[in-house]
Amino acid sequence: MGLDVELVERALFAKERWQLSYWDAAILEAARTSECELLLSEDLNHGQDYDGVRVVNPFISLNFL
Repeated sequence: MGLDVELVERALFAKERWQLSYWDAAILEAARTSECELLLSEDLNHGQDYDGVRVVNPFISLNFL
């Protein structure tokens, strides 16, 4: 799996929908493509569920599992 047109298009949509940077949106959509339900990030909103991908800041919460 790599960067393809479909992933870029989904990332651009996510960027607008959630007002994210393109790069954060691309990471989020790559996680979704990989069927990840949990994304560790200190940049995205801790605890937010982005349509099935929940973000956890590992520096805030150690009880995320």
